[in-house]
This record gives sequence, C-alpha cells and structure tokens, in this order.
Amino acid sequence: MDILNKIEKLTESGRKKIIFYFDDDGSFKDELPEIKEAGIEVIEVGQNFFELKYVLEFELKDKTILLYHPYEKPSAAKLKKYPLLDLLKANAELRLDDASGFLSEYKLQEHHLSLIRKYIKQLKVKTNQKKLANILDRENFNEDNLKRGLISIALDFNTVASRSLCIAKWISLALDEKLFEKATKSITSLELKENLLSWMNNLFITNSEDLTREFAIECARKLKYNILTIFIDQPHKDDNYSKLKIEQPAALNKLHAFFNEWSSHPTLKKNIEPVFDVLAQDVKSSNILNWYGTGQDYGYYSSDMINNITRELYEQVESNPLKSKEYCQKWLRTISLTDENHHQITFAYHASNVFSLLQSCNSFCFDKLDDYIREYTGELFKIDLHFRKAVITFEKVSDRLYEFEEAATGVFEKLNKKYDNYLKELNVEWQKLLSEKKFKYDDIPTKKQYDFFKNNLKDFDYKIVVIISDALRYELGTELFDDLMADNKNTVSIEPYMASIPSYTNLGMANLLPHDKITVEKSESDLVFKIQDIPTTSTNRTKILQLCEEKSDTISFSDAMKLNLDSGRKFFSNKRIVYVYHDWIDIVGDKKKTEYQAFEATSKAKEDIKRLIKKVHGWNVYHVMITSDHGFLFNHTELTEASREELPKTQGYTREHSRFVISEDFEGKVDGYTMQLSDTTNIDSDLKVAIPRAINRYRKKGNVGLQFTHGGATLQELLIPFVKLYRQKKEIGQSVSFKRIDEKTKITSGNIKVTLLQDQPVSNEYNSLEIVLGLYSDTGERYSKEVTVNLNSTSTSPKERIYEPILTLNTKGSKANFCYLKAFNKDDKSRLNPLGVNDLLQISSLMEKDF
Repeated sequence: MDILNKIEKLTESGRKKIIFYFDDDGSFKDELPEIKEAGIEVIEVGQNFFELKYVLEFELKDKTILLYHPYEKPSAAKLKKYPLLDLLKANAELRLDDASGFLSEYKLQEHHLSLIRKYIKQLKVKTNQKKLANILDRENFNEDNLKRGLISIALDFNTVASRSLCIAKWISLALDEKLFEKATKSITSLELKENLLSWMNNLFITNSEDLTREFAIECARKLKYNILTIFIDQPHKDDNYSKLKIEQPAALNKLHAFFNEWSSHPTLKKNIEPVFDVLAQDVKSSNILNWYGTGQDYGYYSSDMINNITRELYEQVESNPLKSKEYCQKWLRTISLTDENHHQITFAYHASNVFSLLQSCNSFCFDKLDDYIREYTGELFKIDLHFRKAVITFEKVSDRLYEFEEAATGVFEKLNKKYDNYLKELNVEWQKLLSEKKFKYDDIPTKKQYDFFKNNLKDFDYKIVVIISDALRYELGTELFDDLMADNKNTVSIEPYMASIPSYTNLGMANLLPHDKITVEKSESDLVFKIQDIPTTSTNRTKILQLCEEKSDTISFSDAMKLNLDSGRKFFSNKRIVYVYHDWIDIVGDKKKTEYQAFEATSKAKEDIKRLIKKVHGWNVYHVMITSDHGFLFNHTELTEASREELPKTQGYTREHSRFVISEDFEGKVDGYTMQLSDTTNIDSDLKVAIPRAINRYRKKGNVGLQFTHGGATLQELLIPFVKLYRQKKEIGQSVSFKRIDEKTKITSGNIKVTLLQDQPVSNEYNSLEIVLGLYSDTGERYSKEVTVNLNSTSTSPKERIYEPILTLNTKGSKANFCYLKAFNKDDKSRLNPLGVNDLLQISSLMEKDF
C-alpha cells in the first residue's frame, strides 16, 4: 500500500513516532482499518487535546501513532492556536498530494506550498531532485533559488548553477541552434524567460525583450570587445567597435567578474573561444591588435592574437632581441597559454637571450686565461644555457608548428649558426692562449679537478654526500644552483673547477678521488689510472676512498633512490663521506642513436639531483656537494667536413677518440694542438695528448657520435661546476625587499595592474618572500580578491625580477570612492602589518545595483 510506504518513510529515522493527517473531505477514513492492521495506532482527534497529550506522552510513547483529524488543517493564522502545534513541529505530517508530500519530505515551510505546486511537475522528477539537492532545505529553498535551479536544469547542468554560469551556458548553446532552441523553449515553458532576460540585460546593459539567438550573438560581441579592451581607457580613433564599449566602471567590473567565473569553470571555459570565434566573429581580435598594438595588455588573448604575437616575435627575435626578450617575459608572466603556445614563446625567449648576449659581445679575445674563465662563468655561460633551453622547447613543438614552420625553423637555423660560430670564435681564442702557455695548468689560477678532494674533503668534519653527475657542465650547475637557492633554508655556493685534458670520464672520475698522485698504465682498451696501485674503475672507488677515510662509501644514484627513510638513515649512520654516482647525460649523449636527446637528458639529470638532495636531507645529512667528471659540447646542426680533422699519425701506444688522441708520440705536423699529459694532470707520465682545433672532431671510423662529445679543451668541456650546499633546519637570513614601480593613482576600469620590482635576487644573503596583494577599505575590508606573489627570482637582471599582478574590484569596491593597495607577508593572517606597499587609490566608478 502506497500510504503505508509513506508512513514508513516518515518514521524511518526512528525519532518521529507521531504522524499527523488532516482529512478535509473524509476520503481517507476508509484507509484507517488497513493502517491499524499494519500495527500502527490510529487515534481520531476531536477536542480531547489535554487527554490526548497525556496518552501520547505516557501510555503510547513507544508506539507509532497516526493522529487522524477528520477536518481540514487550520489556516496559517489559526495554526498558531492549535493545541498540538508543538507536537506537529516535532514530528511529521502525512500529505497525500504531490506538492504536500514534497513539502513534507524535504521539511520545507508551509508558505512554500504554492511555489511547489506551481513547479511540482518538475520537482517530483527524481533526477531533478538530485540536481536541486543543494537548495532543497529550509534555509536555501526560496523562489529565486528555485527559479535559478530550474533554469540550470533546462540548460542541462547537473546542479544549481550561478547566474553567471547560466548566462555563459545559454550563450554557449547558441553555437548549436537545435540545443539552443530546446533549452530556450524549456525556459519559456516554465515562465522563466523574464528571469533570464533580466539577468542578461542587467549584465550586458541591454534591453532585449526575448531570448533569441540574435540576442545571444549581441551579448557575445559585447562581451568579447569589452573583455579584450578592459585595460584600455580611451578607444583608438580608428576603433570601429567602440560603440560596444561599456562605459560605467562598475558595470564593466561586473562583466569582468562574470568572465572570470566562466573562465574558471572546468568545462564551460572550453566554450569561450568558439563563442568568440563564431558568435562574435564580427569583432575581429586582429583589428584590435592592429589598433592598440602587441605591447598593450588585453583581458583575453584569442588563438588569433597569440598567433599574431608569436609571428611578430619570430620576426624580431634576431633583429631586436632585447625587445623580444622583454615581450616574452611579459607574456609568459601574464597570459594563460596552451602548452604549444607556451613552448613557442619560451623558445623565442631563450633564442632572444642568445642573440642579445652575442650582440653585446664585441670580441672573444681576452688578455689572460683567467679572464676567459671569469668572463665565461660570469656571463658567457648563459649563451650555452639559453641555447640548450631554446633547443629543448623548439623540439617540443617542432612537429606542430603548422603556419609558423617557416618562421620558426628560420629562427632556429639562424640560432644554430650563431651558436656554432660563437663556440668556434670563443674557443679558438681560448685555445690559442692555452697553447701559448703550453697547456700548463700550473699557470692557470682556477682550481683544478685533481685537487678536489684535498681542497674540500680532506679536513671536512661533518657527514657529507658528494654527487658526481657525469657530463654536468658548468652552465647546468648554475641552473641547479638557482633552483637550490630559491629554498631559503639552503646556503649554496658555486665555483668552477677545471677538468684535465683529455676531458673524459676515466680521468675525471680518478681526479675526484683522494690521492697524492695518480699513475697511469697502458692497456689494450684504454689507459688504466691508478691510485696507490689500485685501478680507479667504479668497482674500486670505495676501496680508494676508504684508504683516506675509513668511514666512507660509494653508491649509484639508482641504488640510493631505492633507499627509504629508515634504510637511508641506516646506510649513512656510520659514514662520513659518501660518493653518489649519477650517470644520465653522458649515457644518453655518448650514443650515436640518442645523442640528439642529450639536451632533453639534462632536464631529467637536474631533477634527479634535486630529488636525491631531498632524500639526503631526510637521512640527516645536511652537507652536499655536486660536481662532475667533465663537461660537453653539443652542436644541433650536423657538422660539415670543414669541422673534421684527420687523426694525427702516432708512434707507440695510442688511444683514439673523436676529440682527443693519447699516444707516446706524434709524427709530422698535427693540425690541432699537442701537449704533455703531465701538464694538465698531476700524473707523472711521458704520454702526449693531441686535440683538434676549437670544436672540430677527428675523422674516426666506427659508430661514433659527433654532435654530443667531450674530451677536448673547450671551456664547455673543461669547466665543471662545484656546487656546495648546506641545509639549515630553520630559515636563515633576511628576505628580499620589493617596491612598487608603477605610478597609477586611479582605478578607472575596475582593474589595476600593479608592477612590483624585487630589489635583490634570492641568494645566500636574501631569502625568497611570499606576499599577498589586495585592495582594501580604510577599515581593512577587502575590495578585491587577494593575489599571491612569490618573490623568488635568482636573476641578477632587474627586468627578470618584475611581477605584474592584476587586481579586480569586487562589488563593494566598485561602489567605493577610494581604496588602499596593500601588501602583506603571506604569514600575516591578521593583515595588520602592511609590507612595502600601502597606497591610496582613487576609484572612478558608478554605483550600480548588484548583479
């Protein structure tokens, strides 16, 4: 029986035992016997209220009871005098019509009944009830919310959406005429057309009388134009679309808030570009870009605009690299880009850096060897760094460039040509000076790799991990240094060490071990370097370490990463020095099949090292050193025959490589340079080394990689990083300071872009600082959302330490006459201590009704 099911549902919680029923026409009386048979106590209510209360409270308190009233329910005015009102409120009322049942089921208020009856056809559908769930309670159920919920259902939302999202969805549906007509017809049939029209006319400052597709197109045009030009106060004289401009700042602010909500929705945001491209196609973003220029800030960047910006970047990246670099910095900071567009602009940014750095170099001819090292480690290494990053980002989009293929490929080819010339010119001059000094390392003041242990570990008193990453060249070390420096618990330093010639793994790894001297023996496959008669191959390195320090060990990177917290602490508990050997760059680059992936491998290598450092700190080891066995050369452009040299003719023992030859002696003229092995190492030997000029490779038979190589005497091969890290348990030093460098005193469009300069780069002396920026009343009430800015740049260039957050007035802010722009330390939860910025701004806005 349906009635019994309803009674059971009303009492299923176990707390409500009394069911009230008012039978105004007596039709329910025939149901009472069956209810009694079901074990429910039925009591007919007359005027016996006092006696009935006693019976209910003491005699039938554990029974389920139906209080049958053979008359209609008292009206709202008379209900207050109803003697059993307290019991009615505490229990449940059985209602047999759909509207009454809905009211009872969701425990809504009596005055909602007429509203429920009006929409009961929609409300009694179970799927609709699920969609309306967040308003079906006493606190949230009202006419406005119900109408918004029904509009949401008509627009195919799965929950009650905000007004803004309903408007966004209705406009989006105009892309499909059938879906648009279906939704609009549903809204009209529910007599809700006027509600949606009111929302839209209020938002777009229109006066439409119908929900037509033409109206949706009008709104799309108005939205597109005003969002695009939201940061433009005065229209350009040629701007044909200016009649679409919303002049009132408060109204414009509401429109921007609407657009931000649309842009933040996980699925609806995908409709923005199609709406702008199809419905608002008459408002051409290319025209706006032509009128106001690529240097102007826009509230939205369409694919067409991004493409125009990218095209302009490609055109000026070589001719005006400084301007190109600045534009790239700005767009990478402020524009939400697709991955593909982000990679293209990032490529242009790094290419611009290479071109601008090369443009600033008049000559690579310096007076002394240490001048080369100082210039390279001070500035020139950035050419290698930005070239590497440009190649990485170009390769990520090289197969998806489409209309930019010709322009981007042209820039990439010029970049490679310039870079190859730079490598040659720099290293020709460097090696000439080395040759004049007969490659005698004793005449070079830079620290030598073979003194690494003696200089840094011999008398070191704390536990330490030494990470040796194969082929981690100096510019990679600087990038790692910057990443580590951003953590304000780290004290980090970097300096160059000079690897021996030939700059290859076997010799470099031997140099890094403790020794007074290294000896060398000839073998069929390679030279064998020895310390105290022990070969320095990987299997013997622990033994050699322990000759100097008993509490020492070695471990591979992969084995170290397998250690968890407990096993790691156990491994390090009784050790003072641990060498961790990491090999990724060299293992990828040294193979002909994978040498073009060498730059990509550098990114993984850097992240590997950072992950390992975090684990090391968890094992209670707070001192870490990172260095390398050698650097490397990489040319992306395939080498020509002019870059190849014949292998020198040798006498006696010979060890050949594409970048060096070791032999007992050489016959005739050698095209490149020769030197004594003993002059670039601390090895007492008569062996000689030959290297090709600059970045040339020897013509060597076999499956030998030529693009990625090492072993020679370029700065990129010889200069290796020595990064020293100490991890404090607490933050140290003072935080960076900052200042506001724009001069705006007025907010005219509901938004303000603030320009902040981080005064100092993050360093061992200055920590990073996280601040929140916002607009506030004189009493501290928020007039905008707070924006978080992380001042963590390690760049020495002020232009790379600029931040440009955008603040948007909220509804209260748009009605105010003035506000304060303030910055606070993010940890200042009370917002009582402004930091650096506390500026009064005038708000040029008109008071309008809330949307």
